[in-house]
Amino acid sequence: MFIAPTQIRYVYEEPPNEAIRLHLNECLYNVPDFVVEAVTKYLKSCNLYPNKSLFDRLRELLAEYTKTNKDNVYPFVGGDGALRSIFYNLVNQGNKVLYIDPTFAMIKVYAEARGLVSVTVNSYEDGDWWRVDTDALIEKSRNVNLAVIVDPNNPTGGPVVHAKENVVEALAKNVNGYVVFDEAYHEYAGYTVVPYIDRYPNIIVVRSLSKAFCLAGFRLGYIVADKNVIERISAIHTTFDIPTPSLVAGISALENRWHMEKVVNNIKEIRNYLYEKFKTLNLKVYRSLTNFLLIRDKRDLSSILRKHGIYIKKVGEDLYRLTIPPPELCSKILYVIGREL
Repeated sequence: MFIAPTQIRYVYEEPPNEAIRLHLNECLYNVPDFVVEAVTKYLKSCNLYPNKSLFDRLRELLAEYTKTNKDNVYPFVGGDGALRSIFYNLVNQGNKVLYIDPTFAMIKVYAEARGLVSVTVNSYEDGDWWRVDTDALIEKSRNVNLAVIVDPNNPTGGPVVHAKENVVEALAKNVNGYVVFDEAYHEYAGYTVVPYIDRYPNIIVVRSLSKAFCLAGFRLGYIVADKNVIERISAIHTTFDIPTPSLVAGISALENRWHMEKVVNNIKEIRNYLYEKFKTLNLKVYRSLTNFLLIRDKRDLSSILRKHGIYIKKVGEDLYRLTIPPPELCSKILYVIGREL
């Protein structure tokens, strides 16, 4: 039903510059001016390696944002970089990895690249939502070496564990290794398992500054975990790994979180608006806790919209994922869909 990881070369297809990019779940609001100004001041010093004080400041701000301690957070080059580090440092070839099907495409790619044995739990349709049977998830988690749960899920947009402690506790006890929660869409969903890392030290949270902070091009992500996990993963990384412009961008964005909150509120409003509008166009659209919507339609929506310079992502048979655009693009998208369909 869903896209196989062997098709990953098509997942990141690059559209023309003038295209409307609704296919990668980027935040389509521009980088805020205060970030641009802050980064510009540091460009002339980029002949030098990044200053450790910037790295430390970013960790401090991430700890403040997540209500943890500096020892519990560690920045990476994107959420992808954080996941990759987990797959390459915390599991071995032949180990078992549990994940939801469908899931973020790179999880399957990393599992295959590392020679892991995949154990999956399928999402299912439940009216206007996609859901996961958490009892089945708990049962299949027994004695796997790694569980990676994207929550809310990508590409369905639905909740999985929803930070319910009884499920979190069962997973933490069942898994013979680590339970990773990819919370890339945390700011849109509003729930998190971060408060549980002290009680369950094998829980790791992966997050990104791409989806809500408008910093996808700066490639900033981070891990929140028990300090012993952070020490183990960070042992093979240096403060030079993240470029100076990215460090400065992250610092500036976290010092001005009001902008992220404004963007998230706007996107949630537009998401709900488009959901209702798509229903009036007789499209099967699912509710979402993210910055995208999932649509089921037997027509080739990707090709139809591409003729008008609008790129969306086909994530499976009859299934299409569409990033929530800024308000100025909504009318064009609705006009094209209404006319073509």
